[in-house]
Amino acid sequence: YLTQFNTDAYYGLNNQLVTAFAPVALTNANLKWEAAVSRDIGLDISLFNSRLQVTADYYRNKSKDLLVNVPVPTTSGYTSQIQNVGATANNGFELQVNVAIIQTKNFSWNANFNISFNNNKVLSLGGQEQSFLINSGWAGSANPADYIVKVGAPVGSMYGLVTDGYYTLDDFNYDPNTQTYALKPGMVDNKNVTGLYPQPGMIKFKGLNGDTLIDNNTDRTIIGNANPKFFGGINQQFTWKNFDASIFLNFQYGNNVFNDNRLAFYSGYITNGNLLSIANGRWRTINAQGQVVTDPKELAALNQNAKLWIPMTTGSSWTPQSWAVEDGSFIRINNITLGYTLPQQLTKKVGIQKFRIYVTGNNLAVITNYSGYDPEVNVRRSTPMTPNVDFSSYPRAKAYIAGVNVTF
Repeated sequence: YLTQFNTDAYYGLNNQLVTAFAPVALTNANLKWEAAVSRDIGLDISLFNSRLQVTADYYRNKSKDLLVNVPVPTTSGYTSQIQNVGATANNGFELQVNVAIIQTKNFSWNANFNISFNNNKVLSLGGQEQSFLINSGWAGSANPADYIVKVGAPVGSMYGLVTDGYYTLDDFNYDPNTQTYALKPGMVDNKNVTGLYPQPGMIKFKGLNGDTLIDNNTDRTIIGNANPKFFGGINQQFTWKNFDASIFLNFQYGNNVFNDNRLAFYSGYITNGNLLSIANGRWRTINAQGQVVTDPKELAALNQNAKLWIPMTTGSSWTPQSWAVEDGSFIRINNITLGYTLPQQLTKKVGIQKFRIYVTGNNLAVITNYSGYDPEVNVRRSTPMTPNVDFSSYPRAKAYIAGVNVTF
C-alpha cells in the first residue's frame, strides 16, 4: 500500500520543513475485476496412425470493464486515473499441425507448425466517449500523444501526422532581390507544427482537414497498427543414427513498429548530437565550399539526389508521424541445436545409460525490412495501449551454448 505514495510533498511545522507523503496517482475506489466471455469451437484430427495430427480452433472473446489509464482534467492535480472503462473484442483462428514426415530405422524427420490469426477492436469506452489519446512517453509528456484508443479501431493504433516528403523548389515563389522563398497559394503550411516558416527541403505533412494550415489537432490520423495479421512458428527435428538436430523458426507478418529512433536521431534539436547514416541523403543548403546556397538552380543541382528533408532543429522534430512507422514483419531463426549420443555399448561400460553432447545457437538471424536493431521490441510497457515502441532499445543478443546430457 505504501508504494502508492512518495515523499515529494512537504509542509511547515514549527518553522521546520517536514516531509509528507503524497499519492502518486489518483485513486479510484470503484475499481473492480475485468470480466471476459470466451467462446470457441475446435477440431482435432489424427490420421495415418497419428503421423499427421491437426488441431484447429476458432474463437470469439469479449472483455469488458477493462482497466485503462484514462486521461482526466489536470485541475484534479493528476493527468490520468485507472478506471474500468469500455469493452474489446478478439476474434481469431489458430491452427497447429504435427507431422512425422519420414520414419525409418536410421532416419526420422518430424515437423510442428502453428499459425494464429487475430483481430481485435474496441467496442466501447463507456458513456458517450468515442476515443482518447495516450502518450507512450518516449519523448516526455509534453510531446504530442502517439497512440489513440478509438471505438471501432484496434488496440495499439498509432496516431500522428502523415509525412509527405519535403518541400521542393516548385512549391515556392522565389524573389531574387531578397533571395527569399514564399509558399505558392494553396500549398500546405507546416509552421504551426514545426515553429518554422517553410523553406525548400523542409519536412512536409499532408493536410487532412481541408485547409492548408497543418496542426496537431485536426490533421492527425491513425498511421499504424501494432497488431500482426498473423504469427506463428515451425519446429523441425531430425535424427540420423546417433546424431540429432532441431531447427525452430518463428515469424510475424503485418504489424507496425513505432521506430522513434528515427525521430530522435534524425534531429538537429540536440546540440552536437550524432545523426543516423541516412542523413547523408538529406537536402543541403551549404555547398562543398561551405557557402550558403539560395539560388534555385544551384539548389536544384546540389540536391538532385536528395532523399530526405533537412533535420529539424526544434523540439517538434519528435512529433509523431508516419515516417517513423515501419513494417515489423520478420522471420527469425530462433534456435538451432546439433547433438550426438554416444553408443550405449560404450557408455554402459562406465555405468552411464545415455551420454549426449550438444551445441545450441539462439537468435541466429532475422529476416526483416525493419531498419532498427530488432522488430520484436516494446520499450514502453507501463500500459498495454502503447505497444511496439522502439527507442534506444538494447539489441537482442545471440547466444551459443555447448553442453552434455548424462543419464545414469
